Amino acid sequence: MRIFVALELPDKTKDNLERSSQQFEQFAAGGNFVPKQNFHLTLHFLGEVAPSDVIYVQSAMDKIKDMPAPELAISQFVLLRASDIVCAKLRQSNDLIALHDRLGEYLERDGFEVEHRAYRPHVTLIRKKNFTLPFSEVTKNVKVYNKPFYACNVVLYESVFGADGVQYKPLYTVALTPALQ
Repeated sequence: MRIFVALELPDKTKDNLERSSQQFEQFAAGGNFVPKQNFHLTLHFLGEVAPSDVIYVQSAMDKIKDMPAPELAISQFVLLRASDIVCAKLRQSNDLIALHDRLGEYLERDGFEVEHRAYRPHVTLIRKKNFTLPFSEVTKNVKVYNKPFYACNVVLYESVFGADGVQYKPLYTVALTPALQ
């Protein structure tokens, strides 16, 4: 099974990202727009994992429950991977980096490979983008809804490929320590 661990985004944040995505669509000549229900913030992509090993991922996730839910906000829209993917970039958050790093340590202890390059938190909106204008011109017409939010749930997802595209099936959820608001 193909799996990854991600932060679940609040519904209001998904709504705002969908509104921005719809603004991008006005300038699209092609591309694959990510559906709202698939918006998430990846912490660690694990790839193909045997079903019998999922319990070890769950165990690593259980060890981070004491961590605070990170406060996040969208800062801007950017292109990733050789200008092929449009993403919502998140403002730097020490709590998010700590969560990413600690979960990575626990996953590695259980034998999973994790990336060691710099973590660049983002939410993918469009794959294989193609616009009628240069991206710098398009972004001038797309509003960034950046009201801060807390991401309180860490979710283990399975990527399920079907006729309608990929869907992310939640397998396990861990609630982080709520922030004092």
